Amino acid sequence: MANQIINYTTLLKNVEQMINLLEYDAMRSAGKAKVNVHSIHALYELADRYTEMLTKHVEPVVVPKQVKKSVEG
Repeated sequence: MANQIINYTTLLKNVEQMINLLEYDAMRSAGKAKVNVHSIHALYELADRYTEMLTKHVEPVVVPKQVKKSVEG
């Protein structure tokens, strides 16, 4: 079974890019701001968690890769 390493630095960078994109859309349209408010809030919470993990110098987490099983009928 192969393992995957979770890189929190890359995750944080990606979350920040998503936040910037959603905030840019919100500036252009009030309707999009209303639709995306929950996503933006959730992304800010994720960014806080990832930043906290990076400040604690947490080692990358090794997660076992899941194998997809096909269903034969």
